[in-house]
Amino acid sequence: MPQQPVLIVGAGISGLSIAYELQKLQVPYVIMEASDRSGGVLKSLHIDGFELDAGPNSIAASPEMLHYLEELGLGDKILVASAASKNRFLVRNKQLHAVSPHPFKIIGSKYLSGASKWKLFTERFRKSAPVKEEESVSEFIGRRFNTEIAEYVFDPVLSGIYAGNPDKLSIAEVLPMLPKWERTYGSITKGLMKEKGALGGRKIVSLSGGNAMLTSALAARLVVPVRLNCAVSSITSAEGKYHITFIENGQQAQMEASQVILTTPSYTTAAMLQGLDASLAARLLQLEYPEMGVLHVGYNAAAVAHPVDGFGFLVPNAERLHFLGAICNAAIFPTKAPQGKLLLTVFTGGARLQHLLRDTSHAVLQQNILAELSTILGISEAPVMQHFEVWKHAIPQLNVGHAGLRELVKQFEAAHAGIHIAGNYLHGVAVPALVQYAATLATTIAKN
Repeated sequence: MPQQPVLIVGAGISGLSIAYELQKLQVPYVIMEASDRSGGVLKSLHIDGFELDAGPNSIAASPEMLHYLEELGLGDKILVASAASKNRFLVRNKQLHAVSPHPFKIIGSKYLSGASKWKLFTERFRKSAPVKEEESVSEFIGRRFNTEIAEYVFDPVLSGIYAGNPDKLSIAEVLPMLPKWERTYGSITKGLMKEKGALGGRKIVSLSGGNAMLTSALAARLVVPVRLNCAVSSITSAEGKYHITFIENGQQAQMEASQVILTTPSYTTAAMLQGLDASLAARLLQLEYPEMGVLHVGYNAAAVAHPVDGFGFLVPNAERLHFLGAICNAAIFPTKAPQGKLLLTVFTGGARLQHLLRDTSHAVLQQNILAELSTILGISEAPVMQHFEVWKHAIPQLNVGHAGLRELVKQFEAAHAGIHIAGNYLHGVAVPALVQYAATLATTIAKN
């Protein structure tokens, strides 16, 4: 009997990379995508000579990831970040402060108060036990250090990664090495000294032409084309098979599959699984995806009195500005902007600022952001390029209690052999993590 194809739902980076890995292992597949394009959050634009990435602006360059890009024929498209990319900045009182993740280097900066520097220096001598089984980032850092360090160091860093709220984010999910170091060494700073490099130092790359070149290359290599405008509406089970109902180009149809991989956001996955496990579906619907805005802005370089020679800068929520931070694209990847121009990618919204996208006109919000950028960077002219895009559902929030969702998914997969939930809320939001999981999952399916 011919082998039944594996159904992959969703054609973002996860779905495409899983299909590619199955194809290499000669496992038949079908991939369905509800929208009219594949690629998911990887989306690139070209405006007036500027190259813009609305999704991930860079990719962590592990040897495995570089090999993967080479394998896809993208070797000549790889842009290695400049040395300046190692420089990172935080904003306080509308001024930039160069910072390092190394606590003892922070002690030598003017960014934190003397009291907080003392808390950093003496942390290794303090003994404390977790006040509860699972803590938020704010609770953990407040207990080990103090409120200022939580608000002015960890808050902006996690806003830059997750656009999240440290009062809700689970320390075990987003910074698991910190509670591990506390358990193992009795101290965060001791742990950092013992395991140097754990908080950074990774090389990064981008792709000439935009990072959407990655998903375009994957889609181009699939022998089975992605079925666009094809939305799965429900999955039911009978006689050891899964029955899938979907709508393709406005027409309802059905198919059977013994293996189904769901790479969709949790709220989409919830709707499909309602008929199989209503309790899991309800829990998936609770996962928060805050709204985010991405402002790409280009300037004449001569108009910027204080250009940032670094990866970018982050803004603590306590500063009460209208944005979370900015990536200085032209400083790390010079070819992303025309000669003599600077390009910034500015992020707003997220768990703490999404009200700005809902309560303020987008035009006024952009004006406020540009005014704040002008103050911080000494900008004397209007932008020569400006593009604003909103993601209604951006980065999934790994808040306190997320471990419970992981356990529910694990139980569901054990009870429903052949269904795999592969959303980025379970296996990492970074591109390399999703690519790595795709290879692992494909190998498991091929063995079965």
